[in-house]
Amino acid sequence: MSLCFYMAYNNSRNPLRVLQNRINQQIVVRLKDSTEYHGTLKEYDNFMNVILENVTEQVPNEEKNNNYTQLFIRGNNILFILPEVD
Repeated sequence: MSLCFYMAYNNSRNPLRVLQNRINQQIVVRLKDSTEYHGTLKEYDNFMNVILENVTEQVPNEEKNNNYTQLFIRGNNILFILPEVD
């Protein structure tokens, strides 16, 4: 079940609770420009701003991935967040 569906179905009153359950776990954050970030969720706030650690950035139409130790992503740029699938 995707995190987006889970949030809509089970936590319509408090979708941030889903993020709380993903702290220190791998997630995928896709931005509105289709860039994806794969990393460990360390923090979030009520605006869906997130801080990730050990991040890999995948930019569409680029072969090389960028890596970051820590990354802040503003919530207004986020299209969706999914749990990382192994």
